[in-house]
Amino acid sequence: MPVRNEPPSSGGSAAGGQLNAKLLNGHISHASNADELLSLCAANSTRLNYIHAANLWNKLGKQRIERRHEEQLERLNPSRWSENDRSQLHQWQLWLFLERGAEEQQHLLSDSQRLLFREAMQMNVARPSGLQRSVSDALSAVRSGFEEEHLEPRTGYSLDLALPSSRIAIEVDGPSHFLLPDSQGVRAPNGPTKLKRRLLAAAGWRAPATVSTLERECGMVIPLAYLANGSKRKKDSL
Repeated sequence: MPVRNEPPSSGGSAAGGQLNAKLLNGHISHASNADELLSLCAANSTRLNYIHAANLWNKLGKQRIERRHEEQLERLNPSRWSENDRSQLHQWQLWLFLERGAEEQQHLLSDSQRLLFREAMQMNVARPSGLQRSVSDALSAVRSGFEEEHLEPRTGYSLDLALPSSRIAIEVDGPSHFLLPDSQGVRAPNGPTKLKRRLLAAAGWRAPATVSTLERECGMVIPLAYLANGSKRKKDSL
């Protein structure tokens, strides 16, 4: 089942009798049995996004499932979704788990399904860039212990440089992590980059310091090396 990446909208009904995203989520929440849920899924298959998918699986888990439902359920099996779809759903589940209140926890999937989605995220580990290696060399000169491409177990994110014992993360971000310049010539981080920083902070990491190819002419490596040295001084003073 393909899962659309965009969140629900409040627009009008889609053509062909399909519900708009917001109404579809409401219908899933209020469905009373497995037949109704599976009928909604079949009739709106091209409109399902990751929020619908999580809501659907949670509701199905509370219904009586019969043998006649098995073929339809197999088509909904998350293991058959694309790696990108599973990774998208993992990020939304992280946001629910780390930032939302108790009333939103009802939308969390089972532990086994969340593990499946986190593993999809972990398949996309990048290779260190030349700039990343130069930052790593600068840091190692003043503070040992930084790991390259550290796999953060709670979120599934790969951290460019990390000092796990102190929960310090450094991201070496290239141009693909930024939007086009605005009217003042400023290139802001794009959505996935901002989400990664936000979720890492919610998971207990210090707000990730960043080095980008856009900033390397501004002496950013020196402040980051100073940060690493400062963390060592703080630790030694305890």
